[in-house]
This record gives sequence, structure tokens and C-alpha cells, in this order.
Amino acid sequence: MAGFKNLVVALALTALLAAQADAQSQRPLHFLSKQCNEDAVQVLLDPQPFEDFVGSRFQLKLEEGKARVLIVVQDCSQYWMDGEDVGPTQEIHVWVSIRGSEDVRPVVGSERTLPTKTWFSLFTGSSNPRVREAKRASGTAQAPIEGVFLDAPGPQRRGRVSLSKDLHYSWDVSGATPSSRLVGVNHDVYVRDPAGKVVLNRIQALVHVSAGPSGATLTVAGGANPLPLVSAGAHPASVTTFFPMWSRATLGLAPSR
Repeated sequence: MAGFKNLVVALALTALLAAQADAQSQRPLHFLSKQCNEDAVQVLLDPQPFEDFVGSRFQLKLEEGKARVLIVVQDCSQYWMDGEDVGPTQEIHVWVSIRGSEDVRPVVGSERTLPTKTWFSLFTGSSNPRVREAKRASGTAQAPIEGVFLDAPGPQRRGRVSLSKDLHYSWDVSGATPSSRLVGVNHDVYVRDPAGKVVLNRIQALVHVSAGPSGATLTVAGGANPLPLVSAGAHPASVTTFFPMWSRATLGLAPSR
């Protein structure tokens, strides 16, 4: 654990995100830091509904002719917005892959850093009303969710997020040995705010890869779905597990496109 604490300190000292802030942005920027356990669930779906959602300004990055949708499920023990401790919380973020920069932005403490990935946000939710209020102040509307359950890393593991009392996303997976343990990742996430304006959230994370991409089945079951783009039923999926991950984000940047 001492090594993890050192990595947290190293990540906290990283000033890269602040340096990337767009000087032309006319809206106030907000800053997020958190430590979480995470399952990242990837599914490939029919691209048409997602093309309609993101609009002509953005182009989907297809995989095998399908839209690549990432469901990020997090159980966060520490959570700060603009220097204020508002955690802990449990969250879900649903993104679709779009074309963007694939530059490599170094992450302090990582064994290797992956090229930047670009996404458009479809849905986000939190179990903590203080977090939802802080996000609302930054221009991101989060829906309330019931909670998250993530199995500890192991050869067999399960995960579940309850969006409401009768709507659940769940997955069962067999683990795979990761090729690298400490990996740096960068995400550019475009978000449509409640007023319809698109802003950019830039995220940098150091992740401890507990299990690399592993085959799974995502099951969506229950009542009315606030995210109809991911329909009820069973979907082939791939799950990567990060126990833990540390991230910093700059929220509300003016998009360059």
C-alpha cells in the first residue's frame, strides 16, 4: 500500500491537465480528483442511434462496423471537486467512442501510457447527492442511482449497477492476466450540458490493472431504462478491472472542434 500512496502523491503533483486548459474558454473551469475501484465494460452496438445522438459535428470511431460503447462503473472511496471533499460515491459513466486525437500524454508513475481516447458522454449517474450537486454546478447533470457492487479481483468476478430499484446492469467475467500493471490513460470526453452546449472534460488517470480485457455478458434487466440506447437483454461484452485507479480531470473546457 505504501507504493500506492506514493503513486497517489505523484499523480497529485502532475500539472499536465491544468496546463492543457483552454485559455480561450469563457466559462469557469472545474477540477475533479478521485480514487476508485472500477470495472470498464465494453459493448459493440448498432451505430445508427449513437450517430443520431452525437450529431453531425462528431464522427463515431467504429469497431467491426459497430459503435464502441464503454460503461465505466466506479466505487469511489475518495472524491474531490474544486478542492472540496464530497465523497465517497458510486458512479456510472456511459460513453461512445468518437474520432479524436490519439496523442500520448505521459502519466507520472505508469509503466506505459496508452494513446488518448475520445468519447461522447451518453449518461452519467451518482449515488451521492453532494456529488450530483457539485457536478451540476460544473455543468454536468448526473442522474441519481441506487448503487454499485464490484467483486474483488479474482479468477471469477461479477459486477452490478442498480440505476433504480428495478433496473440493473450486471456482468459475470473470468479474469485475464494483464500484460502491464500500472498504466496511464487519457480520455477526452465531450459532454452536452443541460443547456445543450457541448463542453470538453479532459481526464488523466493512473490505473492498476487487476485484470485485462476479459470476455463477459452484460445483462440489462428491469424497468424503464434512462439510457434506451443500450437496450434490455444480454449483450456480449469485454470487461477490464482496475483496483484501484486514481484520476484528475479538468471539466468545462471549450471544444476545439
